[in-house]
Amino acid sequence: MKKLIIVFVFMLSLVLFVGCDKKEKWEVAQTISYSEIAEWEPMVTPVENSGNGSIYETNTTDGYVTVKAAADGWGGVQSGSITLDLSKHPLLMVRVYENPDGSKWAVKFMPDNPVEGHEWGLYLIEDNNFKWNKYGVVDVRDMLGETIVELYGEKITGKIWLMAAGGPEAVVSVSEIKIVNTR
Repeated sequence: MKKLIIVFVFMLSLVLFVGCDKKEKWEVAQTISYSEIAEWEPMVTPVENSGNGSIYETNTTDGYVTVKAAADGWGGVQSGSITLDLSKHPLLMVRVYENPDGSKWAVKFMPDNPVEGHEWGLYLIEDNNFKWNKYGVVDVRDMLGETIVELYGEKITGKIWLMAAGGPEAVVSVSEIKIVNTR
């Protein structure tokens, strides 16, 4: 009987140690440089000429691109098509070089073929004034919630909207955007 207990304890210990050895590996799924962001087009919104921001400046010395709001005081640019795998719990990391006082910035995800109520995109990072060459980070799956996963599935394709707000002169300067899978 003692041998059976020893074997059982050994097997249980082995299972626990093997199970505990599995580490979550973070992987950079995509890095979007300032020069790539500089190629993005104005946002396409449900209302013509609303939110159609622009690239105001590209600074190759310090490595950032500046996005300017539209004439109606908010707006920005949009990426090409990007697929987010929400099963991998991606983090969206936006490195903001500068955001002047009086300006705010935000990031939305605009799904391809949005369901009713999502025509203006889904906030990932809400309006804020975070700045000084630091990262604004969000867990995309947590931010969107399980309802979005149920509506669109775990792989969702769309565009990233990078926006400035606070008036027609509002700007945000960004060095890079990273998508990092945490699982």
